[in-house]
Amino acid sequence: MPFRVTLISPLEASAADLERRQQRYGAVAGPDTAVTVQNLAGGPAALNSGGDVLTSAAAIFQQGSTLTRAETDALLVDCVFDPAVDELAEATGLPTFGPTRTTLPLINLVADSFSIIARSRRQCTLLAELVTRAGYGHALRATHALDISYAEAKQANIFSRVMADRLQTVATEDHAGAVLFGSTTMALTAAMRAAANHIPLFMPGMVTLRLMEQLWQDGLWPADA
Repeated sequence: MPFRVTLISPLEASAADLERRQQRYGAVAGPDTAVTVQNLAGGPAALNSGGDVLTSAAAIFQQGSTLTRAETDALLVDCVFDPAVDELAEATGLPTFGPTRTTLPLINLVADSFSIIARSRRQCTLLAELVTRAGYGHALRATHALDISYAEAKQANIFSRVMADRLQTVATEDHAGAVLFGSTTMALTAAMRAAANHIPLFMPGMVTLRLMEQLWQDGLWPADA
């Protein structure tokens, strides 16, 4: 039997964006993992504010709280703000993962400091607040916004140019030991990795899926799940 993972989008995504998420996670998933990405009915079009995150959380809970063990083995909320993770776990009894809360302890294993790169300044602030609440604020060196719109972030030429610039700043000015991205599925190129000068780059969604798979394969899973 495959390991069945249900991902819930934090947005009411377009067909193209939904397919992009499915392809990105599908490319990372192992051969024994079946990943299903659900679109979010009633979700916001983008996460530009704290209000958008609250709207997303309410819609995620409404949609995901009816899932059962007959349908899936685990839930992954596909959002760095970890909306409704605890509430879904309580309502469904399913192992439910939030990308940022899963990734932060792993960053701490390989680096004593890190910087955040997110699409907007508001997203940087919201993510930094989440990092502080999780107990890792002391390790946060700096935050950097790409200062581009959600639509621009999906244009490879714009995204690649701005991201490479921010990664170079982290490497040469922050002297941070790692980078936490404010997105679950950004596409990283060789040029971006070169700009980071070999600093570990943590993509929270991808890291979390891999960890979930390892726990499942090693039998480190709740007995009643």
